[in-house]
Amino acid sequence: MDKIVKNIVRLLVILTFSLLNEVKAVDFADNSFCIAKISSYEINSSQIWDFLKNNDWNGIELDIDSSAHNAFIRNSRVQLADVLFKVEELLKEKESKIFPIFINYSNDIELLDSIINASTLSSQIFYLPQGEKWPSNDYLVQANRRVIFFVQGAIEKQSRILHHIDDYALQIGASRITPNSVILNTESNINKELFKIAGFHRLPTGVSPNLVNSNMYPDYINFLLESWTKYGKKPNFIFVGNRIYSFNFIVSQLNSYEVIKGQVRTTGKNLERVYWRNAETLITGGKFSFPIRGGEEMALTPFVPGFSLTPSQLIITAEMAIPEQYSIIAHPLELNQGLMASFSFDNALIDLKNPTRNFEGNGYTFTQDIDRGSVLKLPENANINLGKSTLYGFPNSSFTVACFVKFTDILEFGDNAILGNDEIGYRRGMHLVLRSGHPYFGLWANDYMSTETLEPNTWYHLAWRYIIETGQQAIFVNGQYIGGSDGHPPYSGTTAIHIGSALSRGASLRGYIDNLHIWNRPLGNEEINRLSLDEEIQIEKTNNAGHKFSSKTKAIAIAVAIFLLLMVAAWILFRRIKLKKQIAHEEAFSYPEQNRLLLFGEFKAINAEGSDISELFTPKMKELLIFTLIQTLKNGIGAAIPDLNQTLWEGIEHKKVANNRAVTLNKLRKLLVQFEQIEILSNQGYLQLKTSDSFFCDYIEAFKLCQIPEEITRQQLQTFFHLVKKGSLLKGVGWPWLDEIRGFMGNQVIDNLLKLASIYKKENNPKHVVKVALRILDYDDLNEEAIYLQIWALQKADNTHLAKFNFNSFCSKYEKNLGEPYSMNFNEFTRFFSGKL
Repeated sequence: MDKIVKNIVRLLVILTFSLLNEVKAVDFADNSFCIAKISSYEINSSQIWDFLKNNDWNGIELDIDSSAHNAFIRNSRVQLADVLFKVEELLKEKESKIFPIFINYSNDIELLDSIINASTLSSQIFYLPQGEKWPSNDYLVQANRRVIFFVQGAIEKQSRILHHIDDYALQIGASRITPNSVILNTESNINKELFKIAGFHRLPTGVSPNLVNSNMYPDYINFLLESWTKYGKKPNFIFVGNRIYSFNFIVSQLNSYEVIKGQVRTTGKNLERVYWRNAETLITGGKFSFPIRGGEEMALTPFVPGFSLTPSQLIITAEMAIPEQYSIIAHPLELNQGLMASFSFDNALIDLKNPTRNFEGNGYTFTQDIDRGSVLKLPENANINLGKSTLYGFPNSSFTVACFVKFTDILEFGDNAILGNDEIGYRRGMHLVLRSGHPYFGLWANDYMSTETLEPNTWYHLAWRYIIETGQQAIFVNGQYIGGSDGHPPYSGTTAIHIGSALSRGASLRGYIDNLHIWNRPLGNEEINRLSLDEEIQIEKTNNAGHKFSSKTKAIAIAVAIFLLLMVAAWILFRRIKLKKQIAHEEAFSYPEQNRLLLFGEFKAINAEGSDISELFTPKMKELLIFTLIQTLKNGIGAAIPDLNQTLWEGIEHKKVANNRAVTLNKLRKLLVQFEQIEILSNQGYLQLKTSDSFFCDYIEAFKLCQIPEEITRQQLQTFFHLVKKGSLLKGVGWPWLDEIRGFMGNQVIDNLLKLASIYKKENNPKHVVKVALRILDYDDLNEEAIYLQIWALQKADNTHLAKFNFNSFCSKYEKNLGEPYSMNFNEFTRFFSGKL
């Protein structure tokens, strides 16, 4: 009868447990446990066991030593079996409790196994073979497998009941800063399903754990949230030493946060390592989990070298219903994606990607190698100039360089140079070399050298990879990662790159090179391995072959050409006649009535429906849009995320910047939906503004006119005047970074408007001269040419007194601003500038 009652109670407990978990299976890996250190003094203390019974989600840590036939709590005679008995009693009273036990032990693992298996607790132990997924809490409770043992120490043999913590969990310490490189360079570490934080009670907060109170809770919770976000894993095991009573608030606080979970998958499996373009996230495994703080909006942007991801970004807003799990699909990239240069050295110095480029060098030859066929030979002091680094996308970007190389003579003290430049300065010098036999990745005082040693007269496949988001410099030999380090700022040099030459005096290749390729993206490990196996890169070539025409076709072509020439001549004559008739007439210009953005004068945004939505742009949204627009026009790539963070959110705590940026960007993207053919794209660490001809922006049009290399035409000058006549760029806006842009555009405006005014002056059109002069003075109120143009127009209208008044006003303003009188009188001034304009 007692057994029946007991089973009914167990079923009720299981049912209650399920209801409390919203009838949704919660995986063991989604739990957080506070782990208390149990010493011999606490074994018989009812206080600790009552605490463990009355508080959910905790576990214990034991230091164990052993003799020939028994195991004991360290520095005592308390047997491990006594502790196991206490745990069994605890679980009897709390039938829904899952209880992890951590054992620090370095000795015979079989002895430990035998002691645990001999205990009555053995039937309640759960063991997960390495590589399998942790089950749900429901399963552990229903199967009554609620005890999970972990072991840490110098143990060689495998246990069938003890999980070696190193095989199952990412581990960091709260009592010290764990270097990012420890995580990033441990290939197998980040993808572990569990997350352990040791020494949490020693977190540097300036307050002893004995004195922890509610005022200190944020320090501890924020550390856990930051660690959770940094590695994309919820902290599972939080080790608090013998201070368990001070930290009973931890688990309930962590469980109060909503969670974003998901996975990044390729065919048949999760990816092992995923990087994120979010400053607060370092790296995750293919399975990820992030906390959402109340009311936050998040934009999560993962990337994986060698893959494109769909979707490329997850935007989570406070209003949306969050799915139980996100799924991001990774598609392998083609090797030709992002390829900037490709040299096969088949008896010719040709970049197969850009066959029209010409290269100069000295001392190089082509030769036939018994293994690789035609290769490039670069003896001592031989090199080839590939041109400026910007041609290959090196500066301030991710990149990969890969090639086969064989050294005839490896210097014991010095460099064998594969690729480099001669620029001096931090981050400006590039040297991808062999230094004293070790593959070396150098960006001038920003370097990494591997421990691998290469041998002469042996072909190696070498690859150097830089990832801008993590600052990783990595080196691969024969397709295998041999080492790297993180946190390196990007290369910023601009001078020419050379094959077979680098920074060090006398550094040259001294050997042979084959199949040199350069990408402006980081290649994935698998891609680099495929290259080492000589996989061919399919390069899209431009077909420059000439077409043969028949005599009849040629005759027709010539006739058509003559006809077109006559038409062009007639059109030119017509235009000249028309110009003579309308030479004083300013061509009409009008802005589109909708889908436009005006930046000269005051900011104005008219959506695709023709409605003025300028007021909907918050100051930060407006600043993000304009900074991205200007940077995109300036470099064609867009605004680099680090530059954007530093410029728009200067002085804000680093960990808050990425979230602020994501929230602002999300709101801006929603607002830009009201326009046609404008969007902000995230690409390789940059935000890029993409527009088409149907979207109008006066600054974009003015910028394009300023880029015309030849002399700008009269009509183009008139168009430029209409674009800028509403006033200076973003009048009334005081962003410090805008001053340089305003200065540049102001100079362009003054130069172009002076050209236009000169044309109007020659046409004897004082009315238009005055309009242009006034607009110049809007940008520079002491511009002498503009003052002269005003005076000229007034003199033409017989307003000599007003002309002199304007000149005297100019002289007064000049002396007030510059602290000295103007050097010319009225007559000298007019004579001097009449010859210039």
